[in-house]
This record gives sequence, structure tokens and C-alpha cells, in this order.
Amino acid sequence: MLRRLSLLLPLAAVLSTATAQEKLKELTLKDAITRVWDYLPERLDGLQWIPGTKEYSYIKDDVLMRGSLGKMTDRSILTLDKLNAGLPKEAVLKSFPDITWDSATRFHFSSNDQLHAYDLGNGILTRIVDIDPKGERLDEHPRTHNVAYTLGEDLYIAVAGGVPVRVTTDGTDGVVNGRSVHREEYGITKGTFWSPQGDRLAFYRMDEGMVTPYFLEDISTKPSTFKKIRYPMAGQASHHVTLGVFDLAAKKTVFLKTAGAADDYLTNVSWSADGKYVFIIHLNRATDHQRLVQYDAATGEPVKTLIEEEDKKWLEPLHPVTSLENSTQFLYWSERDGYRHLYLYDRNGGSPTADRLPGKGFVRALTPGEWIVKEIIGLDEKGTTVFVEGTGRIDAKDPKGAMDTHLYRVDLGTGRVTQLTKEPGTHHGQLNTGGTHLIDTWSSLTVPGRTEVIDAVSGKVMKTLVAAKDPLAGTAVGTIEFLQVPGENGDLLNARLIKPRGFDSRRKYPVLVYVYGGPHAQLVTNSFLGGASLWMLHAAQRGYLVFTVDGHGSEDRGRAFEQAIHRQLGVTEVKDQLDGVAYLKGLPYVDGDRMAVHGWSFGGHMTTALLLRAPGTFKAGVAGGAVMDWRMYEVMYTERYMDTPQENPDGYTLTELPGKADALKDHLLLIHDTMDDTVLPEHAMTFLKACVDKGVQPDFFVYPGHPHNVRGKDRLHLYTKVLDYIDAQLGTGR
Repeated sequence: MLRRLSLLLPLAAVLSTATAQEKLKELTLKDAITRVWDYLPERLDGLQWIPGTKEYSYIKDDVLMRGSLGKMTDRSILTLDKLNAGLPKEAVLKSFPDITWDSATRFHFSSNDQLHAYDLGNGILTRIVDIDPKGERLDEHPRTHNVAYTLGEDLYIAVAGGVPVRVTTDGTDGVVNGRSVHREEYGITKGTFWSPQGDRLAFYRMDEGMVTPYFLEDISTKPSTFKKIRYPMAGQASHHVTLGVFDLAAKKTVFLKTAGAADDYLTNVSWSADGKYVFIIHLNRATDHQRLVQYDAATGEPVKTLIEEEDKKWLEPLHPVTSLENSTQFLYWSERDGYRHLYLYDRNGGSPTADRLPGKGFVRALTPGEWIVKEIIGLDEKGTTVFVEGTGRIDAKDPKGAMDTHLYRVDLGTGRVTQLTKEPGTHHGQLNTGGTHLIDTWSSLTVPGRTEVIDAVSGKVMKTLVAAKDPLAGTAVGTIEFLQVPGENGDLLNARLIKPRGFDSRRKYPVLVYVYGGPHAQLVTNSFLGGASLWMLHAAQRGYLVFTVDGHGSEDRGRAFEQAIHRQLGVTEVKDQLDGVAYLKGLPYVDGDRMAVHGWSFGGHMTTALLLRAPGTFKAGVAGGAVMDWRMYEVMYTERYMDTPQENPDGYTLTELPGKADALKDHLLLIHDTMDDTVLPEHAMTFLKACVDKGVQPDFFVYPGHPHNVRGKDRLHLYTKVLDYIDAQLGTGR
């Protein structure tokens, strides 16, 4: 039996009689794309705790404000004019900068390639460090204020009160230092890692000389030129990564003596609290075996393998271990029980030989159960309690808990878990340095936005900082509804349906399905707008029902739900989307003969696959930046889910789309970017060549100069094209 959550939200809040009589403002596509900030709920800019206190700060109208837990009104502590008084004329700020507190009375900020500190006690502004204006990937140590950065392919450190230090000299075409590696998969977002004390800097060195170059055409030059990138495709040679540790005092680098294949993944780099050891999770290229290894930072020698894990489908470590202060214990992430959880380990509890799970250093499981830990917020001052963000309970028969994010406290000594937030929604927390209070910033489908200070023991709301009004009140928009539809394997899938304002259940409405469908994506969340974008609300006002379903493989439903897509990306996910279509067609107000689908990247693959695998289901599709053949996609993503083309030839043949081009019977608009270094233009060209060979006539549009997806001012052009195309093919018009 089909199930539906009984949660329906008129996005424009209930208006007064006088307001209701006023003419509502239209949400134009231009407004939905270019004025997004005007339609976000109220928030406090730069809101953060001030260290060592129970006070917070934020920026309001270019004034730095300070508040406390009591009833006292928040007060101004520094104006932009006063801050600018200490800067030279050429460095004067036009708006109050983002700041980071160093103490209860001192903060620092960056401006014009310089790092400045301001002391509220004496009103003195001090220039701390100068950074090369061409420097990139800046990484500041919070205490020393030394800044690691890259110039070209080499790594440097800007030293507070001193001259810059060059860390590497071997950077060249094919060798890069200090950058993120492994295509930023497995939780990697940067290439440098400061020790807690700031005396050492760990950094990635990547040799990609063995990776086949790929050339992207740049038409901004006359004649056009070509940008060379290194792009390892599935089954082909991948880059080799090592990790160096630079000693700032000795001006010497030691490379960690990592074992394993040269193209293994070195991920989730972290330090011990005392700065003596570096931890790395080694993941083999097959992604079915990982090792947590402890290294001596001074010598580069491995100390021991602390934990090993295996999974026949895939492993994907996303979080480094968290070392506890003044302790040999650490927090370790694992999906060993089917859900991502935290475990407490002691690095002195294991032997020098590899320990299988749970391992000799295992102390206790901290967060068991059918829910998922998403992020660590922080630890209390004594290091006895960890605070985390996590989903609600995920029940196969009622998975709506996966749409929520709550704040929890976890006692490290007992493993007791306390849910601090009770209101359904998406909560994000900031912990003060004492671990006594949290700033809880949250929203839901029915609550546009709230910011509250809560007690870190009981979760009791101590003070409300913001209770945002609906920013769409007075605007002609429709309603958003959460649904649950049955998918493959009998699982219920979370879905979202947007209806136009003035919806009439006696009418038949065309449908626009927005799809992504790939791993690590969750489109339907219990947050403001339910996770939808403003352009979707505009599309609904054109007369569409706008529908999205999170199928198998998507985030925050547990390992089994995600791994259902193994070795056949886009097959089970297509079936889930078709189950969603079947649900829609069972609704009396859906025009099942006028349906369109749109998505980007994996969503572009899904859009094309839906038209090819189920011709006649949709009258039209718009596929942006689409992966057409997983053989041409990157090693790090594809091989995790598909294995290599050599190991899984049938899976690659089953999922590739150019060979199925002759099945295209419906209108398809392909869109691609000429500088797309994520999904290479070769994907679109290969599919178009297959269409030419088979006499098929798709439509095609190119965005010159854009990387993956279209941002900035041209995004309005993109969505004008997307929606006008769908209007034309479905005969809706405006």
C-alpha cells in the first residue's frame, strides 16, 4: 500500500486578511536564479562562539556584535570604520571581514594578501603575515598564524614575522605538491595538514606523469588554446601519491614510508594530539580493504597498523580519526554494522601486527543503532563527551528519519547517547570551548529557520537568537509535500512533490521530474524548502508538478541501501525513478502523458538512461553534463562502485548509453560545458556520434568556457533554456 507523510506546507505563511487581499509577487526565473540570497531565511552572519566564554559574536550592518546567555541585549563592540582606521588606505575594507577569534579579546582576519590581528583591549591592529598575492590553497595554523600555500606546483609557508619558506622544489608538469589528491574522493578536500603545535606540516605529493593527458579547448584566446589536465579513466593508469612531513625548525622533509601499491589511496590524514604521530587510512585501489596506520612524524617509519577493514563491495573512508587530548585514545569511523558510527580505540591496545575488527585496541562502540553519524561537532573541555550531528532513526518501513539531522551528545566512558534536539528538521551545531552550550541553527519544511542556544546536557533552549519569518510570504508560490513511494527491493523511498499555487485536484497537471540518483547525494531533506531550489518553485508556477525521489545509492540510508547499486550504476536507480513515475500516474491529478525529466552530472546520466530504458515514459528530457559511459569516468569514483572494466565488462556494457542511442524515441536536449574537467566533453561527443551513426536526432547545446555545470550570470541562460525546452515539448507554453 502506498504511503504518504501527512506534511503539507503552504510556503507563503498564513497571511493576515489585509495581506491576503494584496496582489502576490511573482517569483520570476530571474529572481529564482540571481536573487537567491533575498529568499533565504534570516540568519546571523559570522555567528560563532568567543573562546573561553559563554558569549558569541556576529556581524550586523558592518558592526561586530557580542552577546551572552543572559537577558542582556547584544551590544556593538567594533564598527567597520574603527577597524579601517588601523589599515592603510589601499587596504581599506568595504565590508566587515570574516573573523576568527584567538582569545576572548583578540581576533584575526585576512585582507589584501595579509593576515591582521585586532586586540579589542587596546584597539591595536597588527599585521601578522604577508602572503604572496599569487598564492593559492591557503591553510593557516590557528595558533602560530603561519600560512601554507601553493605557487604553481610547489608548496610554501608564509611565516609570521619572518620570510617565506619554500617547502618543495620539484613541482613540474606531472608532479604537484600541497594540493588535494585522488580527485577529492574519500573525504579529501585539501593537500596540507598542520600538526596541532604548528611545528610540522604534512602535505601530499602527487606524481601524475603516468596519467594520460586530456585537453580542454579554451576559446578565450585567439586562436584557441588547449588546457592540459591529467584525467585517470576507469581501468587506466592512476596517479601515485606520497605524504611528506616538513619540520619548520629543521627546514627538512621526511616522507612517510607507506607500503602497498603505488596507486593505492592515502586518505583521511590526521595528527595525534601531541604532534608525534601521523595517521593515514590506506585504501587499496579495489576499495575492498583498508588499513589505519600510525606513523612516526620525525622518522616517517610506520609504528603499527591499528585497524583493518574489508568489504566485498566497497569501502569509502570519509573521516580522519580524532585523537583525544592527553590520551592515547581516538575516535574511529566505520560502517561495520551497516550504518556509519563512531568507535573508541586506544592505539596502545593493539599489537604491532595488523588487527582485524574490532581489533585489540578496541574500547567500545559509541553510537550503535539504525541511524547514521554525519559529523563530529566537537568535544567538551575534559574530553569525556563528544557531540555529533546525525540522522534520526532509519526504519525500513518508515525512513523519514533519514531526512532529519539532529544534535547528540555521546559519553565516551559509557557510550550513552543523548539526543539533544527534539524538533524534526535539519540541525547544525556549534559547541563552545567549555562544552557547556551549543548554538543550534536549524530549519524544517514548516520552520523557515531558527537559531537557538541550547544546554549541552539537557538540550533545553536557553535563548532564541533568530526566529526567521518565511522569506517567501507575499510571493506567489505553491506547496511542498513529502511523500514515501515504494521502490526496488520493497524499500520505501523518500520523495518531494511541489504543487503550483492554486492547485486544483480536479485538473490534470504535467510533471517535471528532477533527478540526481547517484551516491553521496540526498535531495529530499527536512529543511527549508525540503531541499528544493527556487527555480523548482518557479517551474511549479508554470503549471508543473515538480517531483524528486531519492532512490537506492543515495546518502544517509545505510550501507545495504547504498550498495544495492554495486557493479551496475544507473540500473537500479532507473527502476526506482520509474517506480516514482508509477506512483505519480496513480494520482488522479497527474497527466501521465505529459512528463519530463531533468538532471545534471549523474542526473544527466539518469535523464538519458530513463529515456533509453523506458521510451515513451517521458515526452522530453534535458541532460546536463551527463556521464554516458563509465569507462570514460574517473578511476576513484567509478571503480569503487563498478570495479574496473576488465573485472566487470558486463556491467560496463549494461550501463553505457551510446550503444543504446537507437532506443531514443523522445525529445532529448543534451547540454555540456567545454571546460568540464569532471565529466569530460568526450562523453557528449561519443553519444552524439552514436546518434549520427544510428540516424537519431537529439538536440545539443554547449556552454563555452564553463567547467562542470553552469554558474554565475550564465545560470539564468541555462535554466531559461531548460524550462523553455520542456515547455515546448510538453506543450505547456507560458
